[in-house]
Amino acid sequence: MRRRTRWALAFAAALSAAPAGADGEPAKISDMADELQRIQVRVAQGDKFAYSAQLAEIKAIGAAIAAAKPTTWTDKREADSLVVYILSGGALDDVIPLVKNDAMVESERALVRGALAYITNHETDALDALSKIPLDTLDLRLAGQVAFARSVLVTRRDPKAAVLLLDWVRLLAPGGLVEEAALRRETALLTEAREVSRVATLTRQYATRFPTSPYAADFFRDLARLIGRIGLADDAANYQLLSSAAATLPTDSRRDFLLTMAKAAIVNGRLSAASAAAAEALRGAPPNSLEEARARLYLSAARIFTDAYDVALAALQSIAASKLDRSDAALLAAVRGAAAQLRMVPSAGVVQAQGASPEEGKADEAGVRIGQAEAALKRTANIAAPSAGAPP
Repeated sequence: MRRRTRWALAFAAALSAAPAGADGEPAKISDMADELQRIQVRVAQGDKFAYSAQLAEIKAIGAAIAAAKPTTWTDKREADSLVVYILSGGALDDVIPLVKNDAMVESERALVRGALAYITNHETDALDALSKIPLDTLDLRLAGQVAFARSVLVTRRDPKAAVLLLDWVRLLAPGGLVEEAALRRETALLTEAREVSRVATLTRQYATRFPTSPYAADFFRDLARLIGRIGLADDAANYQLLSSAAATLPTDSRRDFLLTMAKAAIVNGRLSAASAAAAEALRGAPPNSLEEARARLYLSAARIFTDAYDVALAALQSIAASKLDRSDAALLAAVRGAAAQLRMVPSAGVVQAQGASPEEGKADEAGVRIGQAEAALKRTANIAAPSAGAPP
């Protein structure tokens, strides 16, 4: 499934069967779209029962669209609902022919064309169509989704404009999956831009508003990996900001966030951040647990480059590889190898052959060994990298 479609499905919510109107006739498509967005709020709040009915109800809305009379689309509210359906990941077979419906108001047809172009990855056409539509002219139930689509489309050429649009999304569509997705995307963009204060603010908002979202666990893992990779938490004050931002998460989720950050920092040579995150995770880890073993591994890996080398080495030797998953067991072996290299001393003959004094040789060799050890840690990045295909 294409990435754009996966983003659209992130908006799709679980729905019950299409309700009938008071006169026994099928409900209007606009009523069904309203119900879609109400249940999107429930999905964002972690309602598993709502989520489980997603595909069946989207099919029901698609069937209603296929059966609709051509005059249905002369009503702006119904045409807007068609766009809500498209941007929520609905099937397109019965939608595509509607762009040729002369009964539909041209402005609505342009909006439908833009939504279709966006969802089918025709970015130039999508941006051309959607950027011409002022957000303040759209119904509020639609404006947030359109603003989100525009943000995605402009990200590569203008990240700052993309962030501004995501700010609008959060104002226009509070509470549901649209705001939830906007928070995730904006946080990632600001992390890449190294705007740590804003990252901390949005992380705190997400942790407070959507801690039980079906996408929360993957969001915090992805964020922690990104922070560790680019070194956003290397500075102690920055680390404290980011750690505090996730303070309202459930204990297990917060520990997972810290451990993921520590691991990413280790494999990218960000030793101060790795040490801080691992130490914090270790303080609350259950004794003899997988989490405790992981925290000790990451903390010791960071400390072998410090005056605590002997203590760190002893801790590394005491960790049972059988307690770790494959990537952490590989990391443990690499760290033990790196630790051994740090204490290898060159022979006097090697030093003299290189034309250096014994003391100079020791200093140079120490620098080489540290570089080799750090490289050994970084080579585990591919092993430790998360698998592809995580939810948006």
